[in-house]
Amino acid sequence: MGFPSAPPAPALRPLRVLVAEDEAVNRMAALALLRRAGHSVTAVEDGPSAVEAIVDAPDGGFDVLLMDLSLPGFDGDEAVRRIRSHPAHNPRLRILMLTASATQDGLARCQSCGADGVLTKPLQLEALEAALAGAPAVSDRAPLNGHPIDHAAIATMRGLLPADRVAALTAKTAATLRAYREELDRAWSGGDARQASAMAHKIAGVSGQYGCVALRRAAQGLEAVLESQGLDSPTAAPAFTARQTFDAAYDPALAYLDSVAAGG
Repeated sequence: MGFPSAPPAPALRPLRVLVAEDEAVNRMAALALLRRAGHSVTAVEDGPSAVEAIVDAPDGGFDVLLMDLSLPGFDGDEAVRRIRSHPAHNPRLRILMLTASATQDGLARCQSCGADGVLTKPLQLEALEAALAGAPAVSDRAPLNGHPIDHAAIATMRGLLPADRVAALTAKTAATLRAYREELDRAWSGGDARQASAMAHKIAGVSGQYGCVALRRAAQGLEAVLESQGLDSPTAAPAFTARQTFDAAYDPALAYLDSVAAGG
């Protein structure tokens, strides 16, 4: 099943945007990006709040909903289904899923819930504008010829925010990634493939927002293998290979973020 066709919506006019994103560092970066582009933005942190914000919105509500796939309360795909089936929802609302997932299951969930398209994290204005103009395809930043870091991501943030705010956000990102790595390690040691996959998904989403391309790709690969093969089967060897790739990408990414947080 693909995304439904929808009439093109103007992408360059100021839009009323609702962002549903539970990761604080990703949410703050998205808000800064969208507001700098001239859009009016509201943010929520879980599925129930997203549904409530849409169905209770006055004056026609929002033009665009950017919905994270993985949310507390209930996930973004369930929130979209509830919004689309609610008698008070605006049929002109454009809904775009945001996800760091590289799995077929994640994409299928985005495609089957009633959304108009899917954007991979990190959010990019050019990809958003293309989707609003009627392009339903998944967007993704192209690999940077093997380079592990996309320095343009931090450069963009520095163009949007004061230097001390960028440093603080980057320090918070590094702390978040360290906490998620610890949770992944605990899940791995306990043989909990589901939780390890969930942590890999979170690491992919956070690291991509701040330019850690190699870590994002490695975390996506680890998530995909854990989802499909787990940790305790005779075919679990690919998971250990993916984990080695992830571990090799992790320390350089954290060193880069620490450097940016220190003003480098």
